[in-house]
Amino acid sequence: MILGLTGGIASGKSTVSKKLKELGSYIIDADKISREVSNSIRVLKELEENFGSEIIDHGHLDRQKLRKTIFEDEEKRELLNSIMHPIIVGKIIEKIENNVEEKLIVLDIPLLYETGLEYLCDKILIVCTDENIQVERVKQRDGIEVEMAKKIIGSQMSLSEKQKKSAIHIENNGGLEELLKKVELIYSEIIK
Repeated sequence: MILGLTGGIASGKSTVSKKLKELGSYIIDADKISREVSNSIRVLKELEENFGSEIIDHGHLDRQKLRKTIFEDEEKRELLNSIMHPIIVGKIIEKIENNVEEKLIVLDIPLLYETGLEYLCDKILIVCTDENIQVERVKQRDGIEVEMAKKIIGSQMSLSEKQKKSAIHIENNGGLEELLKKVELIYSEIIK
């Protein structure tokens, strides 16, 4: 079975992914693949050509500078997606094909619906949190102002819209222990 795992930024999706891995799932992490792709020489060169040399720091992508650029310009965000997504999707499909014997493959893709990749999944699990909690977590985690946190959250499909499309929901407004118990329960239901 292929389980899509999604949620808004700072919803707790990474914690859910780690727990699913501990429980024996094979995880395909789109963010990790994205980092690997963005550090390839060919892609770095293309990013530099399109977004300027200021996004490159000592031969590596400065993700914070690129983030600031793309969240202030919709066309630049679309350009970045057109460069990165075909390569990332190809690597995700390759990993699925190379691990078909796994009992549960989890596609950890924050922008699953935004990128139209839900077709790869048998079921989709969304991790949700209240927007105020989400804003505070993004602000703390990334050391940014409330306005930028809201811009980043606003650039994604709303959690309520994602919930309507997802078969399984986990609310993450409580503590870590509560979240991990929910994940264990859902995992045991999925692999029956």
